[in-house]
Amino acid sequence: MRTSLSRSPFIFPALMIGLLLVTPVFAQETETEVAPEATPVHPGEILVSGEIPLLLPAFHDDELAGVVFSDLFEEMPVRAGSALPAKGRGFAGPDGSTDKWRVKSLKDGIITFDRPDDGSAVRYLAFYISTDRWQKISLTVTSAHPVKGALDGASLALSKKEADEENPGRFEGEMKLPIGKHLVVLRTMADPEVEEDWQLGLAITADADADPSSFGLDVSPERHVDIQTVLNAPRMSRVELSPDGDLVAIRLGDYRNGEDHEQWLEIRDTKTGDLAYLWHTGQTPGALAWHPVGRKLTWQTNTGEKATVWQHDLATGETATVLADVEKLGSWAWAPDGGSLIYEITRKPEADSRKVKRVLHPADRQPWWRGRSHLMQIFVPDGLTRRLTAGPVSPGGWEISDDGKKMLFFTGEQDITQRPFSTSELWLMDMETLTVEKVLSDPWIGGATFSPDGKTLCLQGSPSAFDGLGNSLADGVQPNDYGGQLYLYDLASGEAEAVALDFRPDINSVTWSRFDGAIYARTTDTQYNSVYRFKPGKNGWERITTGLEVTSQFTVARNAGIGLARGSSATTPNRLYAVNLESNKARLLLDPGAGEYQDVVFGEVENWVAELPSGMKLDGFVYYPPGFDASKKYPVIVYYYGGTSPITRDFGGRYPKNIWAGQGYVIYVPNPSGATGYGQEYAARHVNDWGILTAPEVIEGTKAFLAAHDFADPTRVGCMGASYGGFLTEYIITQTDIFAAAVSHAGISDISSYWGEGMWGYAYGSRALANSFPWKDRELFVEQSPLFHADKITTPLLLVHGDSDINVPKGESDQLFTALKILGKEVEYVQIVGQDHHILDHKQRIVWNDTILAYLAKYLKGRPAWWDEMYPAPKDFR
Repeated sequence: MRTSLSRSPFIFPALMIGLLLVTPVFAQETETEVAPEATPVHPGEILVSGEIPLLLPAFHDDELAGVVFSDLFEEMPVRAGSALPAKGRGFAGPDGSTDKWRVKSLKDGIITFDRPDDGSAVRYLAFYISTDRWQKISLTVTSAHPVKGALDGASLALSKKEADEENPGRFEGEMKLPIGKHLVVLRTMADPEVEEDWQLGLAITADADADPSSFGLDVSPERHVDIQTVLNAPRMSRVELSPDGDLVAIRLGDYRNGEDHEQWLEIRDTKTGDLAYLWHTGQTPGALAWHPVGRKLTWQTNTGEKATVWQHDLATGETATVLADVEKLGSWAWAPDGGSLIYEITRKPEADSRKVKRVLHPADRQPWWRGRSHLMQIFVPDGLTRRLTAGPVSPGGWEISDDGKKMLFFTGEQDITQRPFSTSELWLMDMETLTVEKVLSDPWIGGATFSPDGKTLCLQGSPSAFDGLGNSLADGVQPNDYGGQLYLYDLASGEAEAVALDFRPDINSVTWSRFDGAIYARTTDTQYNSVYRFKPGKNGWERITTGLEVTSQFTVARNAGIGLARGSSATTPNRLYAVNLESNKARLLLDPGAGEYQDVVFGEVENWVAELPSGMKLDGFVYYPPGFDASKKYPVIVYYYGGTSPITRDFGGRYPKNIWAGQGYVIYVPNPSGATGYGQEYAARHVNDWGILTAPEVIEGTKAFLAAHDFADPTRVGCMGASYGGFLTEYIITQTDIFAAAVSHAGISDISSYWGEGMWGYAYGSRALANSFPWKDRELFVEQSPLFHADKITTPLLLVHGDSDINVPKGESDQLFTALKILGKEVEYVQIVGQDHHILDHKQRIVWNDTILAYLAKYLKGRPAWWDEMYPAPKDFR
């Protein structure tokens, strides 16, 4: 397991050595019967720390001083400091001291230090190794004094060889280096009992048959982004804005040592970004919410199956319990006046003691489906509680009106007789009498919020809601019901108005501002997730400046004209911006990963539209490798959407395109027909398509990209997708041989088996296969399924699948793998054990990422060593 360069798990600052880029020279053997030997490469410069004294502890035994020094040396961190070593970069030393990295020249790879006047001392040395491929490289250190090593923040085993007159001490270590830049740190101790000079000799040796230009040494921390940095660096998971807009509560987390997930909570001033409060000990706060009145933060902690909700008054410093040790607590929210808290209690029926289960309908296959919940209300501070709902259905999407008199909530049940195979009913409860009335019943409505005056509802739904009121398509054209529309519903008249009918973006979430009366919508907007606002009674939508290309969360203050936008951009990790809603201007408030990314160099990202033979203009964008040179030839990865959402310009994520570009690939991202965010007509093409339109668009878009860019090597092009995109990958390679390799993660190979076996197959099909079924649409379910065209596949294919995937069961990869094996095709199949549709385990995400990159390196770069190292031929069976 590799560890990121970017963070140190130790408190003591790590010191590292940087080397100048040196082109290794290899010996040329003239006798063919003798294997050539590689010539060691010596660094010309390194980074070194100052002298760090080792002080003997009190009451030591002078006769055992050498042993004590040795123990102290062993206990020192493998590296010092949280920032990567760089010339002139400072770090903290012992007892409040500070130090800076210095660049020192070496002669024939040798550096000599002055011996300390008395006692002992330690120095750290560091350098960087860059490699353009996976390879093994040996490190040799010669010194009569103790030496320890580290590679990318983890201990590097250095075996000590027998000393002789020429080599008083020789240490050797083997490094297995994937593509990228790696940090080597050495620490050496001046041993008082050793007479020889405090001197080190350094040599780097690659395999004899390695390309001399395949690696280099330098002292610069500048590097391309890697999977460890993306996963380990601090990230925000949630922000909550105080009612007055002055403070923001931020939940953050990181993997400081590359393994253990740490979480903490910060409260910052929204005007300055200054830290006001920090919780970094004990139980990490879970769900967060500000009390509607004053500056009181509420959060949840969990102990086993019990949860407690706390409230901290920032003005008084007092912390009180709102709910204590509640079993099976679900979601909760404050009433607008702050006098009570509405909370959810979950429950599930007992399993049949006979260990059988009668499945009632397709949704009942889901192990959690029979779980139900009800709503409770607790009045504060007295603690009186009452139950609000009961019965065999669960309330969801609940909200209380500003005057506290009414509460909205949804209920739903299965209805397998018609799309979308479930109902959706919206209810209005009188909070004084607890009587309810049905507002509407529409399976295509899924979200509701009150207007500030409580007279109108803002409803989220698909184009099919209200009998197609939000459908802008021609008669007979089935809309894509994953598209998000917005409706204003008058409670008095029962009339609805579609307010986003001609609005191209699809609406994901909304907030109705109590301060300015505008509705703020976070949207899917082609390659972007943008925020727009709409003021009822006025025409048009206004785009809000958030400072981000992809806004993941947008929230507005209840009593102030300020909003907060959390998200990322193509080459910018997650950040938080404060938005002045009056001036429509954004300013950076927090960049939690700034330290980890300060030395990372990104390539350019630009839009590119392909003109297809059909006349269609296919929208897309391109990631270029850092240091891109248009005069060179580059391998290309073509990556496209899964499900029906477009690929957006977000940073990182499950498919981190910056990492791929950092490994020397050009990434072409087309958004073919069916993607939401491009208008209803474009999105509607997804329905019952399954490759009919999308596959030719990806193929022709790729051909157009290759024809327009001389730097793109047409012989080294790979394609990749996940889920529906995995299906598209499998289908595409039954239609063309232009790709040199293909990767399908959790792909669908047989539409009918996915439709029936996947936990949501039939539900997804209610939209993507609208009114189509296996018994009456054989042309779609069979002819568009890659499994039934497996004999046409000639492209090497990697199938990757979580073996616990309940969305797209692993059987979809099983059956295509079996077919291709029988047909003698080039296919690899890697299951990620214990993982579902999304690979979430931290360590397994790294292995999953490396698996894909190692496979592409094998087929698009002709370098199989990484793959062979990860997946060697079995020795104990065949």
